[in-house]
Amino acid sequence: MIEQVLKDNALIKGGDTGYEASDFRDRVMHTQVTRLIEGSGFGGLVGFVMAILWVVLLWNKLPHVVLGVWLGLMTLTFAVRTAITYLRFYDTERHQDFADIARRWYIMAVLITGAGWGITSTLMFPFDQLQQVVLAFILAGVAASGVTLSNVAWVYSGFVGLALVPLMMRLFYIGGEVYYALSAMTALFMLVMIVAVYRMYLASSDALRLEYTNEELIENLTRAGSELENMNKELTHEIELVKRMEKELKQAKDRAEEMSRTKGEFLANMSHEIRTPMNGVIGTLQLLSDTKLGNTQSEYVNTAYKSAHSLLTILNDILDLSKIEAGKLNIENISLDLRDIVNDLITLHTMTAEEKCVQLYAEIDDQIPEFVVGDPTRIRQVLANLVSNALKFTDKGHVLVRLSIPSSDDAQATIRFEVEDTGIGIRSDIKHKLFQEFTQADGSTTRKYGGTGLGLAIVRQLVEMMHGQFGVDSIEGIGSTFWFTLPLDIGSEHVSKKPKEVDIETRERLRGRVLLVEDNQINQMVAQKMLEKFGLDYVLASDGQEALDLLETEDIDVVLMDCQMPVLDGFEATRRLRKQSRFLSLPVIAMTANVMEGDRERCIEAGMNDYIGKPISVTGLKSVLGRWLD
Repeated sequence: MIEQVLKDNALIKGGDTGYEASDFRDRVMHTQVTRLIEGSGFGGLVGFVMAILWVVLLWNKLPHVVLGVWLGLMTLTFAVRTAITYLRFYDTERHQDFADIARRWYIMAVLITGAGWGITSTLMFPFDQLQQVVLAFILAGVAASGVTLSNVAWVYSGFVGLALVPLMMRLFYIGGEVYYALSAMTALFMLVMIVAVYRMYLASSDALRLEYTNEELIENLTRAGSELENMNKELTHEIELVKRMEKELKQAKDRAEEMSRTKGEFLANMSHEIRTPMNGVIGTLQLLSDTKLGNTQSEYVNTAYKSAHSLLTILNDILDLSKIEAGKLNIENISLDLRDIVNDLITLHTMTAEEKCVQLYAEIDDQIPEFVVGDPTRIRQVLANLVSNALKFTDKGHVLVRLSIPSSDDAQATIRFEVEDTGIGIRSDIKHKLFQEFTQADGSTTRKYGGTGLGLAIVRQLVEMMHGQFGVDSIEGIGSTFWFTLPLDIGSEHVSKKPKEVDIETRERLRGRVLLVEDNQINQMVAQKMLEKFGLDYVLASDGQEALDLLETEDIDVVLMDCQMPVLDGFEATRRLRKQSRFLSLPVIAMTANVMEGDRERCIEAGMNDYIGKPISVTGLKSVLGRWLD
């Protein structure tokens, strides 16, 4: 563990110190340039003074313009160097934005200064031998004072070379033993100075590199020690941390379960509270439609009935979505006939298609097995949603339900379901929005056709729960094809899960006495009118306790029991009823707005015989009552 920490902090790399010579090159160069700027101020001043003395010495020998321009150049370079040095423009901590620019200008000013001294040996070279000797001494002094530039060897080499090479060439050009000797001495002096400065530069760079290496090592050692100490503390408190995490996870799990329960209770209550008045609305509209109405009145009733069912569809979609998110929606596997499901859907939607003058038909591949194993309810729900959508968005042409079999073997077949329409189509850039919850393709679609955008989101999730794939192919203005594939086992026979229905169509009136247990007055009225329509006698109770009291004195054939009531609810009333042996065979039918997952099972567990959810249809209620009054 310690070795790993040391490796992480670059203290062990390949078994050596872990540092190459180039590791600190940029940092060393940065420091050397800084030292050059900070240490060359005196040398620059000496050079400037020598420039003034040289101009004074030659003032009467050369044109004043030449001397003035040259001195101006030297003054400018000296001013630039002085300003950068004493105003600290080179300091990245003070002038980070243009510190690098200031450094470049300083080095440029140094090299220009060297070139300025080189000009003295060309344009300003004196004819007097004494003055030539003085110039040689001045340039030697400038070269010597430039040692302060030794922190960056190439800068010093450039400075000295620009200053002395022209003198060396001038002396050689004059010729003669003396000037040849002076030229050679100048070259030797320049070489010695450059070599000496280069050695100083190497020594300085090595010292800096060693210093930074030591600093880095000390920093890494300190960091490694700190990390080792922290690791020791972490190991010491590891058990406590694990225990605390386990406690927090348990609390988070408890909170999540509580939130899930709260959400479920809220949805159940909202479903019950909405379905209770919906039962009154739909039931009243059904009863009203059976009375004598004019054409306009019939149209109004039909519109209200369709609107109520649309609202009920939205409610069912929200409940389905909630079940899927909570993982409480179960997929069953029973033998089914796909042809029956498709034919039922075509029959169900034929009237809607005829009203819109749209052709609705089906094509089923003959190779599809007679029976397959799957969830008929969910397959029917998916297809019904797609067919309804297709009819809603198609004003002319056709809606086709097509079943094909892309692949199969002896045990399993992959069935492809397609719903093709010639409707408005979908733009390619908004297809991805179709399967998002509470989302439609665009705002204009919502305004024109209505809808919540829940249907396709539920359809996609149902298909995925059945291990299938879902997609859409569409061209705007031409039509759409929604498709999904399901892997289904091949079945041997059809097992119907529907209870045996009584032929109520041939029986205009039922016989028997019903105890109607309902606390909502509107629902009482609706149920009473339906029972009267069936030709049944009834007794009314407003809560479970009143129902038990009436059963002691009344002769009852069947009980229609609401579940949520004051005083005594339907569950407890049924439990108490079953405790009496003379009521064990009395049929009790739950007539409730509780339609969440598990509500039917809860009713059966309480002792009820059957279940019908609100809102109740006339035919549905008659069918259930006919089954128990047969």
